[in-house]
Amino acid sequence: MKKLIPLLAALCCLLLCACASQPKEKAPIPEPEALAAELLGSGAFTQELSAVDNAIGCQLYALEESDAPKMRFYCSSSAGAEEIAILPCADDAAAAKAKTECNNRLEQQRMLMKDYKPEEMPKLEKALVLQRGSTVVLCVAADAEKAKAVLDKYF
Repeated sequence: MKKLIPLLAALCCLLLCACASQPKEKAPIPEPEALAAELLGSGAFTQELSAVDNAIGCQLYALEESDAPKMRFYCSSSAGAEEIAILPCADDAAAAKAKTECNNRLEQQRMLMKDYKPEEMPKLEKALVLQRGSTVVLCVAADAEKAKAVLDKYF
């Protein structure tokens, strides 16, 4: 009997640990305009961001419009580093390409801002590039934690 009690206690602990916290299911990713509005309203940005024509966004990110037909880009109006790219891609291959190009864009921005606007470097160092399924998001914000709080609901 004395050996049975520790065994039962261990079994109870194991069951409690297994039931303790199940990972929360992420919310569905909103449409690009809605996600951008949520990010812009989060207080994460200190610069005014403006929507950028998709043709220009495709050039900046080396993408084709067919890679992500509903893509949306927002860039700083003051030539700063703050930026949002929301790329709901056509398929997983396009998403992999988009994620690579987002990382390439960040690297280009780091090289440019290092000498041009060094005060922007902390934003670029904390930039977020996230992927869930075939959707990729790049977010460069003054307050990366506020942006991350929004994106954590979906990614």
